[in-house]
Amino acid sequence: MEKTLCFRCGGDVPGDQRWCGYCAAPVVTAGPPVPATSVPPTEPASAPLVEVASGPPDPGAVPGLGAGASAVRRKGLLVFGLVGVLLTVGGLVTMVAARPGDSPRGAAERYFDALADGDAPAALRWVASGSQLDTGQYPLLSDAALDADRVRPRDVEVGDDMAAGGQFGTAARSVRVVYRAGGQTVAQELVAVEESGEWRLRLPFVVLGVDGQRGRAVTVNGIGLGTAERVTVAFPGSYEAVAAGNTLLAESRATAVAQANGVVDYVAPLRFGVPELAGGARENIRGQVRTALDTCARSPLAQPGGCPFGLGVPGTNVAVTWSVATYPQVDVRTDSIMWFGGAAVQLVDDGTGKVHWSATYTDFSGAKKAQSGDTAFRLNGTAQATPTGIQVSLI
Repeated sequence: MEKTLCFRCGGDVPGDQRWCGYCAAPVVTAGPPVPATSVPPTEPASAPLVEVASGPPDPGAVPGLGAGASAVRRKGLLVFGLVGVLLTVGGLVTMVAARPGDSPRGAAERYFDALADGDAPAALRWVASGSQLDTGQYPLLSDAALDADRVRPRDVEVGDDMAAGGQFGTAARSVRVVYRAGGQTVAQELVAVEESGEWRLRLPFVVLGVDGQRGRAVTVNGIGLGTAERVTVAFPGSYEAVAAGNTLLAESRATAVAQANGVVDYVAPLRFGVPELAGGARENIRGQVRTALDTCARSPLAQPGGCPFGLGVPGTNVAVTWSVATYPQVDVRTDSIMWFGGAAVQLVDDGTGKVHWSATYTDFSGAKKAQSGDTAFRLNGTAQATPTGIQVSLI
């Protein structure tokens, strides 16, 4: 079965799975590494012999050394000239033979050069198995995510490569890269492996984790990630996240750069923190709560459904008349996450709520009775944004 490459932890997953069994991140199919092709060295062609024709004595001959000294001098000049030509040609051959991916450091340099240019396809050219990436699944690996110059890495310094053992069945080298992003200095250790006769980078990405979106639509560097919690990967750089405001919660922003992590190599935690209520949301919620309490008070039941108050009446033929004596002061806790949905906020009150009730019923002896009284109550409920506005539920 073919390998499946997890971008979050680098583990192997069965090819028929779309999520990593180790860390639950989405995966991308990657074939086995292609070993580097070995090219035998080419012997340079032998230099042709140079003969110096004999002739009349050289007027430039050095006295006391004889006529042969001039010939030796000419031969020496020709030999040095020939060596110079061969060295020059050798240099040209070396420059032609040197490919952009001929070293781990070269692959890293060209990868970051492409990022600085905002050219995602060129950057993926230097990623191992990069041709198999689905940018629809990883939307931040695109030109659009690099559109703003301020989010790209700059002032990049690529160090020498070092042995990094073996990865995915092939020898690996590590390259330390230091760059500036988001006003900070970031250092990343990248891993390079040989693939198709070239050095390419293995997973040179950053895992993005978005926290605190609370049901709001999120964009990172202008790329929409939807409203669902998700983990995705991005090119190195800085990340600007926006959780769009809705009828309940105001807009929130967060920024991050890569940082080393013990579970995955590099992560960028985008934490929105505790959200603020949208303008007018608190008043809207309080109005809905008051309406809900009035609806509860109109019920003739001893236990009105979905209401914060009720009676236990010992008998039959029960009829109750309710009236709200004191409406509680209602507020909202945006720092509290409801276990059944992170998009909802919790309703709280000041404990002053009170209802007056009058009940008639038949007790177990058959006698008809009537009672009345006052009962305190506390609110327990939630508020959540919907496509049509804020929905308040009392539970």
